[in-house]
Amino acid sequence: MKSIYYSICLLFISFITFAQETNVDETLANAKREVEKGNYDKALTLMDPLRAKYPQDEDIQTYTGRIYSWKKDYKTAIKVLSPLTDRVNPNIEALQAIINVYFWSENFEKCNLYCDTYLAINPKSVEIIQIKATCLEKLNRDQEALELIEKASFADNSTQAFKGIRTLIGRKAKNAVSVSYLNISTSDPGQSPFHYGYAEYSHKFSKSAIVGRANIGNVSNETQMLFETDFYQTFSNKSYLYANAGLSTGETIFPVAKAGLEYYFKPYKKFEYSLGARFMHFDSDDITLLTGQLAYNPGIYSFAYRPYYDTSNELFSHVLSIQRTNEEKERIIRLELQYGNVPYLYLYNNFTQPLKAYRIGVQYQHRFGDSFFVRPIFLYEDEEYIPGQYRNRFNVQLIVTKRF
Repeated sequence: MKSIYYSICLLFISFITFAQETNVDETLANAKREVEKGNYDKALTLMDPLRAKYPQDEDIQTYTGRIYSWKKDYKTAIKVLSPLTDRVNPNIEALQAIINVYFWSENFEKCNLYCDTYLAINPKSVEIIQIKATCLEKLNRDQEALELIEKASFADNSTQAFKGIRTLIGRKAKNAVSVSYLNISTSDPGQSPFHYGYAEYSHKFSKSAIVGRANIGNVSNETQMLFETDFYQTFSNKSYLYANAGLSTGETIFPVAKAGLEYYFKPYKKFEYSLGARFMHFDSDDITLLTGQLAYNPGIYSFAYRPYYDTSNELFSHVLSIQRTNEEKERIIRLELQYGNVPYLYLYNNFTQPLKAYRIGVQYQHRFGDSFFVRPIFLYEDEEYIPGQYRNRFNVQLIVTKRF
């Protein structure tokens, strides 16, 4: 009789235990469904009784900390997770959760320290190494980040996970040098090709940049030089100012003197816009161009429109561009459609006439390694060279840049 009684008691206890376990699993499943819907407060309401009933269950505590982090209540998330991470034998899942908390809250110093604790336990975690490298880059400890990436890439036999970080570090380079050659040829009828080239050096400061450029042009066996400077100044509201000034050694291939100013306003959502002007002084004439730009950037593509108005000759030109950018690889492909009187690259001379020109061009930028860029450019024009008469005009350019 006693054996039957004990058997019934054990069966009853087992049933209660099974019911409790089922209840825990069901509650966690319901909480996860609420998280997937973005209902973080409701999910936390479901988790609170479990935390109170099973305070030693680290999986429950860790998941609760994650919910607070997804809710962006980082302070509470740290309070929940810290007891599991700040001890001799930290919980590995809680460590990963608190690393995300500090990373998302942009506390990169703390995040970096917890990454070290995690990697002491699991040194081959590519995900945590990537987060640590990003923290180092944000802290401007770029050399440490690159050394970590090199070590991890060698061990993992892959650099794919770290290309974005390398790109961010590469863009911090303060200096760059570029050289370019441009050939302008015509046919039906043809004439001797024009040759242009330049060499430039640019340097970035914390909130500004300056570019020095020496241009050379050879047209009809005559050679002239143009020396110019570009200056960029950024402002705290993400707007910036562009200024240009130049002097030449001649009067025909290049203007005797030139100047430009354009203000790029603070972006509005996915739109960017600017207003500016260009002034060119020739020996026998002055030319003023009014310009501006409206650009729409929905993602990897950018659509832009830029008009030019020549106030002296009352001429309008229009440039429409579509550009696709791969930020990680710093790769660009750009299509341009142009109509009007402004020549390729806006190399204005004093032989301006109210003639039509239709243009289509493409350019491509490719990065080799971390800091070497090659940009080939081709633009075809159907050019009205005398009223009612058209010819072919081909613009071929190559730009090579090295940043350091």
